Formats: sequence, C-alpha cells, structure tokens
Amino acid sequence: MEPFLEPYNYYFLREQTQMLAQTHRSVNDRSTIQAVRSLAFDAIKEELSHLTQEELAAVMAIEKITDSQREVDQYLATLRTFVRPFKQPSEAGVKKAFAKTKKIQMPDWEQIDLKDYSFYAWNDMGQQSKFILYYQNNKLQGLQGNLSSEIKKGICTICHGTSGVSLFTVKGKVNKDGQYKTKGNYICYNSDECNHQLQTKEHFETFIEQIKAK
Repeated sequence: MEPFLEPYNYYFLREQTQMLAQTHRSVNDRSTIQAVRSLAFDAIKEELSHLTQEELAAVMAIEKITDSQREVDQYLATLRTFVRPFKQPSEAGVKKAFAKTKKIQMPDWEQIDLKDYSFYAWNDMGQQSKFILYYQNNKLQGLQGNLSSEIKKGICTICHGTSGVSLFTVKGKVNKDGQYKTKGNYICYNSDECNHQLQTKEHFETFIEQIKAK
C-alpha cells in the first residue's frame, strides 16, 4: 500500500493511541472504557474521512489497542510506514522561496527524517529569524520573520499545543507614516516540537493566512 498519511495525521493518531492505552491502564469500568473508545474511533473516522476503505481499515487496527505498550509500539511502527514525508526541496527551490534573503543557512537534509514534518522550519538567531518552508497547492513557499530570543510557556498559534513559545513577527505594508506594519504570533521556538504537536493542517493554514493577510 502506498503512503497515504500526512505527518500531522500520524501525530493525531499517535495521541489517540496513547489515550486509549492510558484509559485501559487507569480505568476499571468497562462502560467508561467503551465510551472513550467510541469517541476516539468517531474522531478518527471524521478526521480521516478522505481515506479509502482499504486505508481506513489499516488505520482502524487501532481497535486492537488495549493496555499493552507492545501493541502501541507495533501499531505506531506500522502507521509510520504509511506516512508521506515532507518533500525535500532543492537548494535552488529554498533560495527562490526566500528570494529577498541574501544569506540562508541551508538545512542538512541528509540528517533529517522528513516523515516528522508537515512543514520544515529552523531558527537562525544570528539574524534573529525563523525560516518556514511549506507547500501550498504543491508549490514550495517560504516565510521568514523575526523571532524573539525570549521563550515562555504558552499556547502555540501553529500547533495549538503547550510549549516554549516566542514571538514571531513579519513585516507587512508600509503605513501612512512610512513605517512597516508588523504582524506577530507566539509560536513554538522549537519547530521540531511544533510538528510533533500539529494534528490538523487547518491550524497551520490558518496561521499562514493570518500572518500573510494584507
């Protein structure tokens, strides 16, 4: 079977899997366990309603999860084989995505497991910047913004998870006074962690729409 899950799908399913296993370990009441399982299965079928019957059947092997860590590990390892990795861009593609930036610290793609990433981002604190690569309509896009070095615990605008967040700002249009308008959001300082907490593409797409809105 060809890969059919996006990385954010995998992390959504991982959370559901861990929740089910934890419920089996900590709850004795069968009706409560069944209720949690039903809610999880309904959420999965709604979130992954675009899958074919064969693909959904592979995902719904989650129904076998009880309290066994071995079951959890085996299920997640199988899911991992179904994940489509973030498409590795060329060096020319990266430079084009950040055409206004003279110096770009290129990622070492050979050291990166691209199945972990729904988008790829890195910090360059020498420039006090974060660089974000993503695909929109299968076209590589780049977003560069200033990243504060101050980190605090909070909710990330991209993944909606709790982590160490920093203020990310981008320049907008010039106002009447000749000053750039800026837009900012608190996002995960560590973009690896952000990807691991991202469970739906809508959250990332909303962030991009808001930060790039004119």
